[in-house]
Amino acid sequence: MEYVAALDVGSTNLKCQIFSSKFDIVGSSIQELIVVKPHHGWEEIDPEELMNSIEDVIQKALKDAGIKSNMVKILGLSTQRNTFITWNKSTRQCYHKFITWKDSRSSIIIEKLNKSILLNACIKFVRYISKILGFICSSKQLKLAKSFLFTNAQILPKLIWLLENNHDFKEGVRRNEVQFGTLDTWLLHRASKGLLHITDFSCASSTGLFNVFTMKWLPKMILQFFGLNNNMFPEICDTNLSKYKYYDIHISNIPLKISIADQSASLFGTGCFLKNTAKVTMGTGMFLDINCGQLPSVYSGFYPLVGWQFDNEMCYTVEAVDQNCGSLISLGKSIGLYDNLKELNELSSISEKPSVNDILFVLPDSKSSKYNEDDYSFIGQTAITTKVEMTKSILDSFAFRIKKRLDKLHKEMPEMKPKILWVDGGVSRNNYICQTLANTTSTVVIRMKNSYKTEISCLGVAFMAGLSSGIWSNKDLKMFRMTTDEKFVPQDENYIEYECRYIRWLYSQQCIY
Repeated sequence: MEYVAALDVGSTNLKCQIFSSKFDIVGSSIQELIVVKPHHGWEEIDPEELMNSIEDVIQKALKDAGIKSNMVKILGLSTQRNTFITWNKSTRQCYHKFITWKDSRSSIIIEKLNKSILLNACIKFVRYISKILGFICSSKQLKLAKSFLFTNAQILPKLIWLLENNHDFKEGVRRNEVQFGTLDTWLLHRASKGLLHITDFSCASSTGLFNVFTMKWLPKMILQFFGLNNNMFPEICDTNLSKYKYYDIHISNIPLKISIADQSASLFGTGCFLKNTAKVTMGTGMFLDINCGQLPSVYSGFYPLVGWQFDNEMCYTVEAVDQNCGSLISLGKSIGLYDNLKELNELSSISEKPSVNDILFVLPDSKSSKYNEDDYSFIGQTAITTKVEMTKSILDSFAFRIKKRLDKLHKEMPEMKPKILWVDGGVSRNNYICQTLANTTSTVVIRMKNSYKTEISCLGVAFMAGLSSGIWSNKDLKMFRMTTDEKFVPQDENYIEYECRYIRWLYSQQCIY
């Protein structure tokens, strides 16, 4: 029997799952990721604690499977994006802890950059030229430039913050001694005993430091303008690391051959192998990703990314992100609607006829509810409104927020309307939200039957590892998904009811926010 191991370093948890050649999960382990918050808005991960935790979670998964590490043929790695660290390339000493993608220490810098007279003049000029040239030649790059703004999701403002606040880092940059890496880069650096400084296309593309049209890091001139140099960035490589077969890349004595961003792994794990197929991850945040095929695409409200480059076959994606997903579940818990996810599922499964208290839950799009705990509204709430109605209104808002983005995409590019939405993540385990999403979007929603056991990011990176090592074929993967999918079909008789409810929600949100 051959085994494949998958390690997922997510935003909240570390997960390791071990698959047999028959796709059975024979071993699994999950533990909370330790995130330190030394100051308001800061979120950090200690690199040594992370490495120890990774070793620990892999060993527990092996123990659960009842096998030794030498029985596992290959390990695949899936990592959260835009969490980064820098270190001295000679001493290998880190200049700081990992700064996570949720860290907001650079908010003031972002505000200054977006208000900068010089930058604004340049950006306005680019936007103006973009409108003219975009009309003439429909340049995708110019179209993207029209809506450019610095955000907390980008790494560049955080690097600027380090230049202003970390003297050792600033000196290291001046002396050309710094190496930069996202989470995958650092793990591969450690796994190769310091020999490799690499990242795959999917992780690089989300940083805001990478051009998906040239497939390179930002030009030297732009980096120098901000006080950085291009020598600090890693080599960008294929998701399949087989080209580095002459390097010893091991974690817990298991050969590491696949590295990919978590949302790309999730897209692959849900079976979105073809152009115009889409998935929605509903977990800590909501991530709507659409496979765009072998050419990059730009749509309003969606960010162009590289899904993967696997054995020289390129897949581009577009992504819309809503950070309110997981925090909405916490919000419902904090106001006493339910105590845990089990109770939430029980409440939302209660069949009730529509009442006069047809309430709506609204929250602003732009900010996460965890930083705006009082910035929400229940529209239509009265003294006789029940917990069930309030709970369902929160879950309805999930579907409405996704529909809003899909409608915007469909309006811009009618041929891009997905016929199927695959779903994954903790929130997707709720039947009510899956059926509501299907009814609201008039789209078939598909979820794995055993999604409570299988972590989709782990499954995606395991799929790739199995393909890379010859354990599985593309046909095997398609057959596996066909036999494990659970479908939620739109209830056409309720179409008008859901459409009217969505329009009311949209109007209420626009009026309040």
